Amino acid sequence: MTEKVKFISNPLTIIAIFAALAEINATVSIGLVDKDLQQTFIWFVIVFPTLLIILFFLTLNFNTKVIYAPSDYKTDESFQKMFLGEPKPDKEINFDKDIIRKTIQELGIKKQDNEHNIDISQDVQFLFGVRYNIEKELRRISSKFIDDERPRPIMTMLTRLVEQQLISPNQHKVIRNLYSIASPAIHGDEQKLTVAEIDFAKQIAPGIIEELKKIE
Repeated sequence: MTEKVKFISNPLTIIAIFAALAEINATVSIGLVDKDLQQTFIWFVIVFPTLLIILFFLTLNFNTKVIYAPSDYKTDESFQKMFLGEPKPDKEINFDKDIIRKTIQELGIKKQDNEHNIDISQDVQFLFGVRYNIEKELRRISSKFIDDERPRPIMTMLTRLVEQQLISPNQHKVIRNLYSIASPAIHGDEQKLTVAEIDFAKQIAPGIIEELKKIE
């Protein structure tokens, strides 16, 4: 029973609970207030929810983003874009090919054909592929079976898929473990990973990705 109780994180829910409790308390308290003050108290009970509604719609009209919790967004990037806006390209950067070529020459950078200087180990490449494929399949399943237009973080999406019994609790546990292993590698912190963790990912990831692909 208790596992069905969800943690309240949405500001709208908090506002609704606050308003309901305030009205209940005010209604119960009317009989306890002195008769001389009852008229003033009744006006307060009438004016307070009206003022609350006006402030709510003003907020909804002028600052919509504050009424959603971070978990209501599909990804962390969506949350950041809402609050920080889309990153603007550097106006000083010129993408003209001739300018780029001249800049490379001026900096003395040697052009390398069919090669690159990006050093990525095979383990990191594998873990990137694990996270990419897991997120790709989770988004596919979510878009197909869950009618939710609001963007959600991947972990919130995973929890909802478990609630809808599209993903089993065991799959949920394994995916979270794989995600926690892949994330440090993707963010350049792979030295924190142990050989056992990487081996675990190599043994488990292909199977769980295939299981996700079978969910049609």
